[in-house]
Amino acid sequence: MGALWHYVFGNSRRVEVEVGSGTGTFLLAAAAHDPLSNFFGIEHSHSRAARLAAAVSEAGLHNACVIAADAACVIATLVPSKSVARYHIYFPDPWWKRRHHRRRLFTAAFAEALAYTLAEDGRIYVATDVPAVFSLALQTLGDRIELARDPDSRRPRYGITAFEGKGLARGAAIQEATFMKRPAREARRVHTNSAAPITPAESPS
Repeated sequence: MGALWHYVFGNSRRVEVEVGSGTGTFLLAAAAHDPLSNFFGIEHSHSRAARLAAAVSEAGLHNACVIAADAACVIATLVPSKSVARYHIYFPDPWWKRRHHRRRLFTAAFAEALAYTLAEDGRIYVATDVPAVFSLALQTLGDRIELARDPDSRRPRYGITAFEGKGLARGAAIQEATFMKRPAREARRVHTNSAAPITPAESPS
């Protein structure tokens, strides 16, 4: 499970990570619904993280924790390999202006970090109301050999988040996808099968 999670939660129960917890609609409800799992929220806004941490404390949810930080940095540098059972990424900041598109969450490096830290058979749940963000998520996650889209899996629902509500209010369609971590043996097989065949010119003499 990793020393990090034992330090944070004081136990070896499975961990689910929410990227961009916002007002905490999902985190609070999920932690209350599943007291035998640990829920770790990463929120970029210090003020939102502080309010959510206070709400977690007030609710007495000892299996939930939230920090104010850059999620991509935390996952890439601190989260142990194969230690996260579920990632929840709901309605990430779309960074509407073209000059800010480079700040969007889904990059090749972020997808690599998710795949590296996700436990085998783990899940990544994604939802957004912005088509461009959804396409980027599908592309970057789909490019990872270790991950496969699971068309039959749906994100757990505990009500409508604040950002989801804003999207629905303006008439936007909600798009979502689930990716699963392939078993190591299957990932190696997919990698082998996807490799380009050796041509006569490339074969050793």
